[in-house]
Amino acid sequence: MSSVGEAAVLQTVQSPEVWLFTVINLLTFALGLLLTVIAFQAYRREGIRTFLLVSAGFSFVTIGTIIEMVYEFGVNDALNTGLTAFGRELYLLRTVEGLFIALGLLLFVHSLRKI
Repeated sequence: MSSVGEAAVLQTVQSPEVWLFTVINLLTFALGLLLTVIAFQAYRREGIRTFLLVSAGFSFVTIGTIIEMVYEFGVNDALNTGLTAFGRELYLLRTVEGLFIALGLLLFVHSLRKI
């Protein structure tokens, strides 16, 4: 790799945007996981199916919100390559993200209709 390429990768790793993106996504994951656990505990305590649906809904929404981070740092290896998703790849990534979030929201709607 040329020194210009190495500098670009180093700059990407140290950029505040990368750290902010990571922190926000980890916070979203932690809060989503907490809500999932609380809803599941309510289901186990009360035995009400609605709580189970809400727990599943939170898990889908949580997965949907962290898909981009998993892709960028896991599959795409953005920290080492400095490359990010673009074009058709970005649309596919957003579609999968949206699908998980939509499924989670659908479970919320379904659980609320059961009340």
